[in-house]
Order: sequence, then C-alpha cells, then structure tokens
Amino acid sequence: MGIYSISDLAELTGIKTHTLRVWEKRYALLTPQRTESNIRYYLDSDLKMLMLVLNLYNHGVKISRIAEMSPDEIEEESKRISSTLEDQEARLMQNIVDLNVTGIDAVLNHYITHNGFEATLMDLILPVLEKMELMWISGSIEEAHEACFKELIKRKTIREIDALKHNCSGPKVIMLLPKGNQQELSHLFMHYFVRRQGLCITDMGCNVSCDCANSALQKCDVECVLIVNADPVHWQFGPYIKELVEKTRLPIVVAGRASDNDFGQFDGQVIVIDSIEETIRFVSDLQKNLSHHRLSKK
Repeated sequence: MGIYSISDLAELTGIKTHTLRVWEKRYALLTPQRTESNIRYYLDSDLKMLMLVLNLYNHGVKISRIAEMSPDEIEEESKRISSTLEDQEARLMQNIVDLNVTGIDAVLNHYITHNGFEATLMDLILPVLEKMELMWISGSIEEAHEACFKELIKRKTIREIDALKHNCSGPKVIMLLPKGNQQELSHLFMHYFVRRQGLCITDMGCNVSCDCANSALQKCDVECVLIVNADPVHWQFGPYIKELVEKTRLPIVVAGRASDNDFGQFDGQVIVIDSIEETIRFVSDLQKNLSHHRLSKK
C-alpha cells in the first residue's frame, strides 16, 4: 500500500499543491488520513481517484461538476471519455491511411460537435499529428496522407478563427511566421488559442521577412511580437530573431521549441515558452506577465 504526501501527489499528477489543497478543501475531492502526530497523508485510493478527476478535468469537465459526482460516476465517466477518444482516434487514423477525406471530416465534425474545437485540437488532432510523424518515418504512411490531413485541418482552423469575435479593446500582439519556416499549422493553432484569450491580433501570416515585420512594427501599437517555432533545427531561426531584436525593442515571445540558440544574450527581450499550455497561460494575463518578466530580468 502506497502512502503519499500532498507533494508526492503533485509530482505524480502534475497538479500544483495549491490546486490540490483547493480541490480538497472546497470540493472534498481528496480525503487525507492523519498520523498520530496529525500529519496528513494519502493512500493509493486517493491517487487513483485524483487521476480519474484529472482525466475528466483535462477533457473539459468543470471541477464543480466533478465534485457533484459520486466516486462510481467519476470512474464511469472517465472510462467513457477515454474509450470514446481512443475509438475516435482509431477511426481517424484509419481514414487517414485510406485517404478517405469524407471519413476524416465526419470523425472530426462529430468530435467538434460533442466536445468543441479546442478539445478536439488538444485531445485528437495534435496527438494524431504526432503519431503521423512516426508513421511517416516507419513508412506506414506517405507524404500524401500527411498533406491531405494537414490541408483539411488548416481549413477547419481558419473557419474556427474567423468565427471568433475580434476584441479590439484587449491587449494587442503581432503574430508572424518567419521566412523559411514551414510550420503554418502550428501558427494557426496558436492564433486560435490566443484569440480565445481575448487578445487583439495583427497576423502577418507566413514566410514573413524581417523587413516586412519591421515595417509592420513601425505602424502597429502592440504589446509584443509572438512567433511560433515548431521547427527547432531550422537554420534561419536564430539569425532571424537576432535581426528582429536589432529592429525593435518590443518583447519577442517565442512559443515552442527554441532550438539551441542563446537567446539570453538579448537581455530578456526574447521570452521563450516551451508549450502551448504555458503560452496560453502567459498571454491570458499578458501585460502583467510581460511586466513581471521585465522586472525579473533587471
């Protein structure tokens, strides 16, 4: 039988200890035991329940709703979501292998209808794209399969972006994909997530030269430049950022893998954020986080 501290649970689940304490006190989702000296500890059953809660939470179920469910209901709902996702992913992969565009579209539309585009992107599309890379390397699929799927996803993402309201009163950022970087899908995904956070975006699009970026920066009143870099080995990326730093004093937020370039040489002007989730959290309170970053670098 395992015995865990709250720090152990945080490490095993990836949930911050502060959040765990809130879930325990406000929602009674954890029930600690106590030693004779009144020190709290948790059992295997607590860890199992916490993993089920986390699965539901990560699939968009509000924590207040989870708290209303019995342990059996939490377990059953977690199984239902997981099995549904696995089934949808398997169907999607088979339709991709068959180059069945109608089938691909049907699976995606079904998942979007029931879970929303954001959950579809995080839980279905991104994992499938990662698997496709491995399948291409192994020879299970060819370039045609990837090109077909990416084009369909691109069109759907653009439609979802266009459906979002413009928030002209929100913090303003300028987005671009540097010249030579081919990660257009990653750029579009980030545009969608950032717009969802209520930011006002000037999107310069893809294959943008430094001169073009500089011209736009002279005309736009923005908080920062946001660049997605999903291609860490691209030889042009480091020199591009260096040239951009020479042209503007605005913070440059690099979302994604930042390659081996030493961006520390730019006195904190370049802010590297590794993952989509971290980038979303950063831009959700952009002005405060930019200010905090500037102060931490002084």
